[in-house]
Amino acid sequence: CDSEYSFVFLSSILHEFVHELLAGMKVLGCYQFRVTRNSNLFVDEEAVKNLRAKIQGELPQRHFGDAVRLEV
Repeated sequence: CDSEYSFVFLSSILHEFVHELLAGMKVLGCYQFRVTRNSNLFVDEEAVKNLRAKIQGELPQRHFGDAVRLEV
């Protein structure tokens, strides 16, 4: 490898060690998935001067919304 850095996907590490992570259980499969949640974040883009700062201020106050999509 000619690069100074090497990268490994976290999912690759989890797949490799899933049997150790779930010791004592029979693992039949290991799959990646993504859950998209409703953010319930409402920002009036027209009324805000700095949209990025407004969103950063709103994020800590929000709670996880309902799951709206599951991708496998």
